[in-house]
Amino acid sequence: MIIFGSAGKEIARDKIRAACTNCQEQNSITMYIVQRYTHIYWIPCFPAEKKAISECTNCNQVLETIQFPESYKSYYKNINLRTKTPLWMFTGLGIFAVIMVGAFIASQQNNTENTELVLLPKKGDIYEIKLSDEKYTLYKVDIVEGNAVYMLENEYITDKEEGMGELLLKPFYKESSPIMKSDLKIMLEKGEIIDIER
Repeated sequence: MIIFGSAGKEIARDKIRAACTNCQEQNSITMYIVQRYTHIYWIPCFPAEKKAISECTNCNQVLETIQFPESYKSYYKNINLRTKTPLWMFTGLGIFAVIMVGAFIASQQNNTENTELVLLPKKGDIYEIKLSDEKYTLYKVDIVEGNAVYMLENEYITDKEEGMGELLLKPFYKESSPIMKSDLKIMLEKGEIIDIER
């Protein structure tokens, strides 16, 4: 279950020189700037709206931005302009960006490693193969002779990429079939070879 929601945090406050619209007390108004933000699992992801609230210290009248009289609005604009959104409210976006960059780097390293394994196959290497949409199986290197790689095909297929791990427990056919190294490289480039395990 993903816990998604929003919250608010006071990011500024200032006394303003205006009379309270309720009790007419001078210089009794404190204005607060509240920044709303969205969060996932209480980790702030990105800021939402910024709003203001005024409070009279004499009569405790509280007004929201939409209720401000004209005498409050210029103070609100001034305070709002000099109040910046805190960087910590972008924490979730930062974490997401780091994860995406890490995943991209890991993917590039895996692709480089797979290219090397295709060019220098060894007996026992396991190839995760995409036969077609929703059809996956495993090939195992049996013999390497020059540019020919003799592969044993798994007797079973799965309809999910994640299911290939279970195929390791299933038997492979006894007779191997040759595939040229150049064809394996093409299969890798086309995405037909998903991964290679040594």
